Amino acid sequence: MNSHIAQLSFALCTCFCLAGCQGDNLPKTVPAEGVVLLDGTPVSDATVIFIAEQGTYNAHGVTNKEGKFQMKAFDEKTGAVPGAYKVEITKSIMESSAGPEVNMKSGLPAKYSKFNTSGLSQTIGESGAKDIKYELKSK
Repeated sequence: MNSHIAQLSFALCTCFCLAGCQGDNLPKTVPAEGVVLLDGTPVSDATVIFIAEQGTYNAHGVTNKEGKFQMKAFDEKTGAVPGAYKVEITKSIMESSAGPEVNMKSGLPAKYSKFNTSGLSQTIGESGAKDIKYELKSK
């Protein structure tokens, strides 16, 4: 039993060490932040997703109560890798019902939840972008 615990501990330590070391080999990120508005009103708790047009380095962020977001790449690095992105913005709202079920509905027009229908894109240059603004329309 003790050797099994020791093996498991070694395996976990190895995984954590490898995960920590991977951050050193990741591409450079630059600032990528801005605001999301719906009909001129800040959107809170929305998820902004950057999907790389070429490559595999995506980024994501969540808006605060002022609609402001800051992108993160690789779950640990603030910013985004410079490049061109297609953009999705989603917001889920929980609705309670009379029973034990909880229903989810979208807090934004559905077209913004998929990069191929959102009409949104973003290019992040080598120095980053701190003034991104997405002005969404309800109609």
